[in-house]
Amino acid sequence: MTRINYQFYVVVVGCGKIGLELATRLSSIGFNVTLIDKNPESFEKLPEDYGGFTVVGDATEREILERAKAGKADLLIVTTEDDATNYFVSVVGAKIFGIPNIISLVNDRENVPLFERTGIRVISPVSLAIESFEHSILEGVEHVVGGSK
Repeated sequence: MTRINYQFYVVVVGCGKIGLELATRLSSIGFNVTLIDKNPESFEKLPEDYGGFTVVGDATEREILERAKAGKADLLIVTTEDDATNYFVSVVGAKIFGIPNIISLVNDRENVPLFERTGIRVISPVSLAIESFEHSILEGVEHVVGGSK
């Protein structure tokens, strides 16, 4: 993996499967990363070469976001399993801390419009899975139909 020295500061909220992997990758390519999670044990899964910072605490609390220097962040990525938490943290990041770029995980597809109306970019695992299945199915159908002529 190519390492690039970006002067770009990213705050990642949630050290679950997605947040952990994302923070690790962003750190390894040269982004300045701070990872926030309520559970201190979640950071034990970080690889030894993780070059970012960690903050233990609830990102819905202003003090925790201040400790993570959210006001200096270029990007906030929110990856918890709870859409209400993700929405709240995203809105606080944008409105209180002035973070210009927000990307949030949205677990329930019905919540996507709410996030998007607020200007939050969305990653919806269900939508991504459906799109991937649809693409694979259509690609397979084209192959079968195209191959039978």
